[in-house]
Amino acid sequence: MKKTTIVLSITAAVLAVGAVVCYRTGVFPAAWQKALSLSAAHDEHEGHDEHDEHGAHEKHAEPGEGSGHGKEDGHGHGEAARGNLDPSEIEKATCEHNVRTVDCNECRYELGVVKVAPSVTDALIKTAEARQGDLGRTLRLTGEVQFDQTMLVDVLPAVRGRIVSVKAQLGQQVRKGDVLAVLHSGEFGEAKAAYLEALTLAEVAAQEKQRQAVITESLEKLLAASENERSPGLPGGVLGEWKSKLVGARARFRQAGTVLEREKSLVAKQASSQAELEAAEREMQTAQADYQALMEEIQLTVKLDRLKVENAAKLAEAKLNAVSQRLHLFGLDDGAIKAIPQMKENGTFAHLEVKAPRDGRITVLNVTEGRFVEETQTLYTIADTSNVWVWCDLYERDLGVLHDHMTKGATPAALVKVAAFPGGLDGRVDLVGSSVDESTRTVKVRVQVPNPEGRLRPGMFADVEIPLKEGKKVTYVPRQAVLSDEGQTFAFVHWKDDLWLRRDVRVGESRGELVEIVSGLSAGDRVVASGGFLFKSDILREKMGAGCAD
Repeated sequence: MKKTTIVLSITAAVLAVGAVVCYRTGVFPAAWQKALSLSAAHDEHEGHDEHDEHGAHEKHAEPGEGSGHGKEDGHGHGEAARGNLDPSEIEKATCEHNVRTVDCNECRYELGVVKVAPSVTDALIKTAEARQGDLGRTLRLTGEVQFDQTMLVDVLPAVRGRIVSVKAQLGQQVRKGDVLAVLHSGEFGEAKAAYLEALTLAEVAAQEKQRQAVITESLEKLLAASENERSPGLPGGVLGEWKSKLVGARARFRQAGTVLEREKSLVAKQASSQAELEAAEREMQTAQADYQALMEEIQLTVKLDRLKVENAAKLAEAKLNAVSQRLHLFGLDDGAIKAIPQMKENGTFAHLEVKAPRDGRITVLNVTEGRFVEETQTLYTIADTSNVWVWCDLYERDLGVLHDHMTKGATPAALVKVAAFPGGLDGRVDLVGSSVDESTRTVKVRVQVPNPEGRLRPGMFADVEIPLKEGKKVTYVPRQAVLSDEGQTFAFVHWKDDLWLRRDVRVGESRGELVEIVSGLSAGDRVVASGGFLFKSDILREKMGAGCAD
């Protein structure tokens, strides 16, 4: 199989070179015609081998019109091959050899018919189908690959300090959160110390708030009990500093009550005077009033104390949040902040880790150990090249068609080619500049290109193709399918079996490797797309000096 392929390839090359030589020299042997395009069919018309002996042929009727061959060349074939004849006329036409012209190896070319053996067709030519669709147009631009600015980040220190360690190097691939460098900063150490102080105050305020809540609960129970009992007992809950006052007031209240009851008993026995009873009653009323006043004072004071404690707790919490937010600005997360109280002082308390804010590759390195850096100084630049921008220059004359697509919300597809990877990468146009450069008269166009393998590098020059649909359907074929002779364009269309017809065509606009056919072909026609010069050589054999009596 391999040998057969090699032989066919060599044969095709030899035949191609021979055809070119014959075309340029004007000599085109009949044997070649038969081998390439006439199937080498030896038919019954032996009279063709005797043309040189008999001279000119007699005139015979032209296909479909009854006129004969011209007398200009001595072969009797005066007309060039004609295109676009109706197949029914071709079927009926006869040549001077009294056979159908289409069956005559020496005359069929006059009707624009070529007969090619399938084996030759398969080996030497390629065919394509005429299609109908939106041929559109393609904008061809030049541009430069640049970083996607939304995926590019400069790493700056959050605070001034001295670099004590460099962890990442130029060109290194890093992940979000990786430590790039470590710096020593007194300001950072002070911020951590402030956090510890605020944390302590917040904890104390929280405990005080909790203690006050317990006292308030006990006193509220006491107040509730005092409404139901004339001589309330001392509750068992925590009362704080009010405990001693309540104990004294309660004792005086109970003592006054005991004295009053004794005086009432003595008065009843006439053992005590009325004055003594009245004095005991006044003492009882005074003790009761003092007790009630103390309860009211406790109620008011407890509310004030509770309010003070709650405000103090809120203030401590706010201060803690403030210093925590400051630590967040230094790049610490919640976990790192909560771990500060457990840190041991080993000389690293004021060390701040500079971490990567995103995944990417380090493209700029501006840091060395021992160097003092400021907050405004860029230490690293990290770029994610999984997506890049290609900025192109679009001429003003081509702006209209792209603008129409963009205003409709479309993002036209684009093919980006660079010298290193000519196969190209797919992208999409997402932005057209809002101004025209005065010196170049061009508008900037941005193409977004996914670059997961990192093949495109910023700074590369690129050729960009942007195919655009125009909204109209046309018939089109490959550009190589259209041939020309003396200003007339034509193509070869498969007719039937091993027969092909020349069809004169009128071409329109071309788009890359495709060309519009205004007339002469219909969608679905099978045309010769490659190797058509063999067919053309046969059709123009008379022009090339190869008549029927060669």
